[in-house]
Amino acid sequence: MRTEIKLRDYQTDSIQAVWSAWANGMQRPAVVLPTGSGKTVIFAHLARDFFELQGGRVVVLVHRDELADQTIKAMQDADPKLNVGKVKAADNDITADVMVCSVQTLARGNRLAALLAAQVWSGDIRLAIVDEAHHAAAESYRRILTELGCFTHSEPRPAADDSIWRGTRCVGFTATLARGDGVGLGDVWQEVVFSRSVLWMISRGYLVDVRGKAVDLDHLNLATVKRSGGDYQAAALGAAIVAARGPEIIATAVLLYAADRRPIVFLPDVASALATRDALNAAGVSAAVVTGTVPREERLEIYRRYRTGELRAIVNCMVLTEGADFPWADCAVIARPTTNPPLYIQMVGRVLRPYPGKADALVLDVTGAGGRLATLIDLAPGEVTRFEFGESLGEAAVREEAEGNEVVAASNIAFSLKHRELDMFGASSQAWLKTPAGVLFIPVAGVGEVFLWPVEDGLWDVCLAPGRAKWQRLHQGMPLGTAQAWAETEAEDRAELNSTKKARWRKEPAHLRQVAVARSYRVEVGDDPRKGELSDAISTAVAADKFDEWMKRVKV
Repeated sequence: MRTEIKLRDYQTDSIQAVWSAWANGMQRPAVVLPTGSGKTVIFAHLARDFFELQGGRVVVLVHRDELADQTIKAMQDADPKLNVGKVKAADNDITADVMVCSVQTLARGNRLAALLAAQVWSGDIRLAIVDEAHHAAAESYRRILTELGCFTHSEPRPAADDSIWRGTRCVGFTATLARGDGVGLGDVWQEVVFSRSVLWMISRGYLVDVRGKAVDLDHLNLATVKRSGGDYQAAALGAAIVAARGPEIIATAVLLYAADRRPIVFLPDVASALATRDALNAAGVSAAVVTGTVPREERLEIYRRYRTGELRAIVNCMVLTEGADFPWADCAVIARPTTNPPLYIQMVGRVLRPYPGKADALVLDVTGAGGRLATLIDLAPGEVTRFEFGESLGEAAVREEAEGNEVVAASNIAFSLKHRELDMFGASSQAWLKTPAGVLFIPVAGVGEVFLWPVEDGLWDVCLAPGRAKWQRLHQGMPLGTAQAWAETEAEDRAELNSTKKARWRKEPAHLRQVAVARSYRVEVGDDPRKGELSDAISTAVAADKFDEWMKRVKV
C-alpha cells in the first residue's frame, strides 16, 4: 500500500511556488485557491516536507474549534505518516511534529504560552500554515503570528544561506484574499505567489459549472436595512426578510427551480433560518436548521439525514460558509444578501464540489430593492462581465471570449471549457469506469480493479479486487476527492503498462482475440473497434459481475 497520495498538477505547482518564495526571502507568502481545490492535501505535503527538510515543527492555524478535527483527518488521509497533534479545547498535543491549533483556543489564557514553552524540549516551531487566511488581519491572529515569530522579516531579502534565517516562516491559504470589513491584508501577507480562479477550476473539471437565478422579494428594501462592518447587520436583515415573506417565497422558489436538487440555504440569523425551515417543511421540502448553538451530536445527526436524503435541504445561519463538505449538494440559496464578495464566494463554494451524477450547481440569489449585491460575476471578476438569460458561468466565459474579452482569451479558459469533461472522474488522466450499479473503478491489467466503495457519513473506502481473490481495503473513510486521488495513486503504482485515457495503445485496432472476449460478455462490437473501447467494455462487464450484486445491498 502506498503511503503518499498523488497530487494534482496545480497542487504541486502551488507547493513549489511557496518554497520559491521562501528561498527568495519572503516570509509570509499567500496561496489563493477556490473551495474544493484540496488545500488540506497541500497542507499535509507542505508540513511533512518542511519537517523532513528543515527540521522544524509546524503549526497549522484553523479558524474555528470544529475545523481542527476535520483538518487533522484530512491531513492524515493525505499522508498517514504525519505525526499530527491537536490543540483545541481539552486537547493539548503541544509536542507533535505538526500541531493543528484552533485560533479560538490559542487566543485564550495561557495556551499560546504553553505551546511556545514546549519548544524547549520538543523542538522549535519554524513554520505556521494559516487556513482561511483572509481572517489573519484580526487581532487574535496577529498576536499569535507575532508570538510565533512570523513578522521578523517584513521585506523580502536576497536568497542566501538558509542558516542565517531568523524567525518563523509562514504561509496563508484562502479562497479569497479580501475581507468584508475593509481591513487590509497587505501587512500580513506580502504577496500572492500562486492562485487559480473558480472558472479555471471549472474549466478543468475540478469544480462543477454553476448557473444562477434571482429570487426577488418585492417588499424587501435593502436601502433601509441597518449596516454594520460594511455589510447588512444580521438581525436587521433577517427581520426584513421575514417581514417581506421571504421564507414562503424561498420555499416556492425551491419547488419551482430546484425540485430535483439538494439545497443548502443561507440565512442571516437564527429567527429567519427557523422561519425558512418551517416554510420549506410546510411546502413538502424536508429541512432542518443548523446554527452555532446546535450541539455537535445533533448537528452530526442532521448532516447524516441530509446525506441519506431523509432531508432534502439544510438551512443555516452562517455556520456552513467555511469548512463544510457536502459534495452532493447542488443548490445554494443565498437568502443572506451581501455586499461582501468574499462571503458570497464562500457560500457558493459549498455547492461547487464535484460528485458522481452531479452535472452542475444552481444558485438562487434572494434580492430586494436598493444596493449593489455580490453575484456570480464576483466568482470570475474580469473573466465574466455579464450573463445572458439562462447562461452558466462557463457558458458566459465562452461567449465573452467570442466577443473579444481579452482576459478570457489570454487565460485559455474558454478553450478548456469547450473541451472539459463533465465530472471530476472524467477530468482525471486515469481511465475511470462505472458499472451499471454505479461502482467507480480503475481497471489494472493483470491485477484487478481499484475501486471506490461508499461507507457511512458520505465517506468512501479505496479497495482492491485482485482477480477472484478477497477484496482488500487500502484506505478507509475518506471524502470523495481524497479517495479518488488515493485510488489513482494505487492504480498507477500497480500498473505494468500505461493505462491512462491518452495511452497510445487505446487507439490501435482491436485484435481478434479481444473481439471474441468482448462478444463472450455480450458487448456490441462495431465495424472498426479500437482496443481502448473494447477494453473498457470488457472491464465494465467483469466489474459488474464482481460488484453490482453487493452494491444493491448498500444502504448509505
